[in-house]
Amino acid sequence: MTRFLSTIALYLMLALTSGVIGANSAVVVAAEQSAAVTLNDYDVIIAGGSTAAFAAALASAESGARTALLEPTDWVGGQLTSSGVPAVDEAWHTIKATAPGTQSYSVARVARDPANITPSFHALMQYLENPADCWVSRFCFCPDSFVRQLEPLEKQLSDKLTIFRETVVKRVELNGDGDRIASLTAIQRKPKPGVRHGGYDRLPSKDLADWYSPQESDRFTKRVLYFGSRDGAKRSPVFIDATEWGEVLALADAPYLQGVEATDGGLAGDDRTGQATVFCFVEEFLENPADEPKYDVPLERMGFATYEGRADAWDQVWTYRRIRGDGPPAPGDLCLQNWGYSAKVGNGGNDYPFGYLFPSKADAAATCDDWQGGVDLAVMAGAEERALGWHEWFKRHAPDGIDPKQIVLNSTVLGTGHGLAKLPYIRDTRRSIGLDGYVLPMADLVGDVADRTGTKFDDRIALGAYPADIHPIVGREFPKYIHAFHDTLPFYIPFRALTNERIENMLVAGKTMAQSFMANSATRLHPTEWSTGTAAGVAAAYMAKTGKTARLALESVAEVQKLVKAKTPIDWTIPADAYTAK
Repeated sequence: MTRFLSTIALYLMLALTSGVIGANSAVVVAAEQSAAVTLNDYDVIIAGGSTAAFAAALASAESGARTALLEPTDWVGGQLTSSGVPAVDEAWHTIKATAPGTQSYSVARVARDPANITPSFHALMQYLENPADCWVSRFCFCPDSFVRQLEPLEKQLSDKLTIFRETVVKRVELNGDGDRIASLTAIQRKPKPGVRHGGYDRLPSKDLADWYSPQESDRFTKRVLYFGSRDGAKRSPVFIDATEWGEVLALADAPYLQGVEATDGGLAGDDRTGQATVFCFVEEFLENPADEPKYDVPLERMGFATYEGRADAWDQVWTYRRIRGDGPPAPGDLCLQNWGYSAKVGNGGNDYPFGYLFPSKADAAATCDDWQGGVDLAVMAGAEERALGWHEWFKRHAPDGIDPKQIVLNSTVLGTGHGLAKLPYIRDTRRSIGLDGYVLPMADLVGDVADRTGTKFDDRIALGAYPADIHPIVGREFPKYIHAFHDTLPFYIPFRALTNERIENMLVAGKTMAQSFMANSATRLHPTEWSTGTAAGVAAAYMAKTGKTARLALESVAEVQKLVKAKTPIDWTIPADAYTAK
């Protein structure tokens, strides 16, 4: 390890003194590779961190592929766990009948029918803890216990699946033609003895640069991992970008979208205007008051948002995502905080709508030689500060009979010392542009009640159902179409949405799919991420086994669909009770 770190340091020094970094990173690349742990025995490599990533890893391994999952934290599961959104978002809406003699259509009943849910996801939901009487979902649970529920799935596949925890993507190298990923370099860290809370004692905005540095620090030892082949093997692995931040897309200089498009399904738009992010956290209601550390953070524009003025506003926020307890707020309760912001009212909770997490595409590209996640750390720090401020404001506004000191941050449930989630919850990210410039538009997810479903693609490979859900950045102008009413029908995801226009041995899943900003706002929820991840994992294993590119897999999509159907439904079953009287 010491020799490896010395080699890295030497080459970095040479690169800096010779002006290599920024103009030509070949010396740095050589330094990283010279002492990296070479891992050339995987068929499918998933750059992860999302719910879709873990689903893809399971499906790929179950399909027989030797699979590596690169997880940036120590918890797999994405928004279900490390991002702290443990309330499963299912379709809840009914499309009302308008014409005489027609019936209303409950999309919720269709989406919640077990026949339409990925079996592996449905099985997990059946074993969740008591939903805790939360009112946002049928399934509200403690993330730490859910992580333990995922561990047996990993162990069952240990002969095919390796999860590299606390591992981030650092570099992507392409072949000479620029149409295949030849290798991926990653940094794996391990907290040193004495570092508290497994390294999650420090807020992510303060620690992220260390995560992405190959050099040992006072907090972590490091390993550089090299996935791919240096020796010109005939068949390179299949890669899946299921990261929360679309990192492989950016590092591979692959065609991608970011932010909101001028028209739904178009390719031009504003790459600095998108959805708000949020740092979730858990509060505990103590029997007896207790002191806790105070953070010097602003409490501006805090409030109950659209619940402002309601006598029961505090109780409603408390029970909204409660993960332990039932009935009125009471000692012993655990409340997960993820409360929105209302631009109309001018206040809100821990949602952070005052900046976009992603720098412009040009600014991100300029950092590829020393990649550190490709996010705006000032915005991330602002979101952290907002979360801590909301905790302080919310406890201060507890109803009569509740001492504010009875409401404290609970760090155990989210596995951190600071009390916030390990990473922020991401609502939109870098999104692939698929084969032949394909982008899934919102128009294919909506329609008349009589249509029953969205567009039924010949290459359909996954299912989704949720209305458009946008938490906009304030102070930015969104196109008019964004503000329209967008109740979706049960919809389909085509295989083309899992592809990239140029990189032939890469698929995408979850939020990185080839989709419009509007479509992403309906596909970003837990069940759809799991469904698309499952489909991507099966398809990647198929490509690895057959040696086919994404385009050849599309041309053989009937074979892929047959394999996917064994893991997740690709056709909607419409229950008889989906239609109701007007």
